[in-house]
Amino acid sequence: MTANQLTLIYLAAINVITFFIYGIDKWKARRSKWRIPEATLLGLAIVGGSIGAWLGMKTWHHKTKHKKFKYGIPLILIVQIALVILCSCRTTSSALNKAEQHSATEQADTIPVMAEHSPDVFLVMYDAETGKEPLLKAIKDYGCEVVYDYKIINGMALKKPRSKSLEATMQHFKAVKGVLTVEYDHITRLTDPVKPRLETK
Repeated sequence: MTANQLTLIYLAAINVITFFIYGIDKWKARRSKWRIPEATLLGLAIVGGSIGAWLGMKTWHHKTKHKKFKYGIPLILIVQIALVILCSCRTTSSALNKAEQHSATEQADTIPVMAEHSPDVFLVMYDAETGKEPLLKAIKDYGCEVVYDYKIINGMALKKPRSKSLEATMQHFKAVKGVLTVEYDHITRLTDPVKPRLETK
């Protein structure tokens, strides 16, 4: 059983017991027998039996002229109802917050994660002494496209053919004469620390 179910069972039980306790005390009062202490009657209301106490007073016409019962029992009932409403609001708010957090997590899970490198473009560094002629020939023969020629650093950004995978294309250019390194074209987000990632031949 959950905590809420146990609480409901307790409240139902304590109110039924309180209702009949008030009836028993009324029955004893009519027969001038030993009475149930008023502290016990009020205590039952305080520990959750206020509805049973109020109904008992109305049903058995008991303690209706005593001020501590006439005003005390309704006051206890109002306070307990207010506490129940307050707890319910907090529980509802907590449940809504959890639902929102769960929804936000699910939405975050559905957002595609940015790849760490371009799926089509890769970088090739070549030897200055060998020159880029062998590389240009390989580019033409393999069907690649020159995206950018980094003339200052002896390197090129190449786009793979649609019919070839990036890994197969990079592996092919590692074997080209004069090629020093073949690297992924890494995507660096502004929140990421700058870390050089080089794949050497």
